[in-house]
Amino acid sequence: MSNFIHHVNAKTVNHTNFADYNKLNVRGKSGILNFFRQCNEPSKIFSEFYGTLRRDILTIFSILLFLLTFLTLCSFSSPSFSSPLFAEETLWNELDHLSWKTSYAEAAQQAKEQSKNLLIYFYAVADSPMIPNSTEERFVKMGNNEIRQVVYVLPQLQKPLPIAAACREFERRAFFKSEVLDLLNNYVLLRLPIDAVQESEESGRSGVPMLDLPKFREMAHLPGLAVIDYEHKDTPYYEELVGILPFLRAKPPTSEQVQTFLTLPPGTLTQRTLIYAIRIHPERPLSTMGTFHPFVTKEATEHSVYQAKKGVLGHQNFGTRSNRISGRLEQGSVSEICAQSWTDEGLFEAAIGCVRAWRNSSGHWSAARKKHAYYGYDMILGSNNIWYATGIFVD
Repeated sequence: MSNFIHHVNAKTVNHTNFADYNKLNVRGKSGILNFFRQCNEPSKIFSEFYGTLRRDILTIFSILLFLLTFLTLCSFSSPSFSSPLFAEETLWNELDHLSWKTSYAEAAQQAKEQSKNLLIYFYAVADSPMIPNSTEERFVKMGNNEIRQVVYVLPQLQKPLPIAAACREFERRAFFKSEVLDLLNNYVLLRLPIDAVQESEESGRSGVPMLDLPKFREMAHLPGLAVIDYEHKDTPYYEELVGILPFLRAKPPTSEQVQTFLTLPPGTLTQRTLIYAIRIHPERPLSTMGTFHPFVTKEATEHSVYQAKKGVLGHQNFGTRSNRISGRLEQGSVSEICAQSWTDEGLFEAAIGCVRAWRNSSGHWSAARKKHAYYGYDMILGSNNIWYATGIFVD
């Protein structure tokens, strides 16, 4: 089974280590033995013995000083001489100027007051047996197409996902990039362990794990980044979760992907997730480089809702929709692409899957990779646990 896709425009429809220390003296005999054999010459013996000992001490001292200097320099220049704990402390000390908070309530209040979006980093310090490695992702070439397969791992073969290692890799690789650090200044920052519980004004802690809340369902109990909007007050998504970047299968995002995530246009969670999936594609399609138009996006949302309600992929009523968009924007050409996910996929994985499906069709990809004057993207989950995605473009 593969993702299903459709593409249409106003005219056509396409489916698709030391040497020995006991050195010899000038007579070729061991220094300390020679001392006892020549005890009738005390002044000479003591003089020779003292000179030899002094030279040896100076030699040892010089060697030790050289080794100490060498190791000190290496500890600063090579990570192999640094302990993990030192590296971890160094990393977060470097990030202290960004003022990471550890209280959700305090961070949310600051975000409200400053009208900034709240960026939450859910992290793990140890692997959890509650998060098993239950699926594997594979890709099979079939002709010119790359078919994605998700293989389920037998329960007896499942092991905990290496999420702690994924978090350490992510912190070292992504957070030390100047481009990422600059973007983080635009957010109120919050660090929470993945087992953090919900805070309550009355009791302080309510005991409900944060990642068990419906708001964070699409994080799938994984480490990662999440964004809550406290910037756009006059929108339906104000104070709502509008961005997720879970470490799917314990694979942390690259710094480039984090930059993409932190620079998405304002919108709902589903809209921004689909736009993110488009922008991180290796071929860098241009369809999200135009203007993210609210009316075009509204039409994309409504058509995704329609498909999800009917449980059928298609371009139903495209003619009416096209005319409505053209009249509103006073633009001519309108095109549309649609796709559906696998059953029971989460939002993040479904969005990436839909983009892969579009890539496997020349008709769809020709529309997705082109820059348009205006664009709108959205996806909706149907009662059949299938996501329906729509992209509409205006030229």
